[in-house]
Amino acid sequence: MTGIAATVAGPLMPAYAATTGIEAEAERPDRQGSRLDRLVPLIEPYLDLFNPHTQERLKVRFFGATGYNMSGIRDLNWLLRDWRRGEMVQLDVRLYWGLAAIRSASLKDGHSGEITVNSGFRTRQTNDKLRLEGYHTAPNSFHIKGRAVDFTVDGGKVEDVAKYAEWLEIGGTGHYRGRFVHIDSGRKRRWFG
Repeated sequence: MTGIAATVAGPLMPAYAATTGIEAEAERPDRQGSRLDRLVPLIEPYLDLFNPHTQERLKVRFFGATGYNMSGIRDLNWLLRDWRRGEMVQLDVRLYWGLAAIRSASLKDGHSGEITVNSGFRTRQTNDKLRLEGYHTAPNSFHIKGRAVDFTVDGGKVEDVAKYAEWLEIGGTGHYRGRFVHIDSGRKRRWFG
């Protein structure tokens, strides 16, 4: 998953228009200038997602010539909802750009580009319940804030996908025993669980 050059010059990640009422994590000063930001002009803003918990599939272009496709963004937020409680929030758009970059690299490597989402947004109640059941969920997980996603890429090795996500400088990156990759829009860090 290393087919995209790192030396691309271009504008920073597009931010939401003020009229959308959505906080623009992409505008945070600590994120401007990352590789992901510089690659935005080369990233096809398209996602092909599958949620195995709900059996839902979504293929959507989330950004175009006139800006963000708000209907598409809502559909993405719904697919990545806390399906246990039926609640959704606006996820950090940085995650969508990161997943789109990973999808593009996957396609260049000869894979389908489909991303299977294990977890997106989680309510605090769901997060606490999972921790009580023995899952290693952080008490203040970025999932609760709508700033994290766990996933696999069809045909991609988890370790390679995690390395590529880390290279993109999306934020935090980790993988869990080769089962899935975690990305979040927090500070840059990495771990393996």
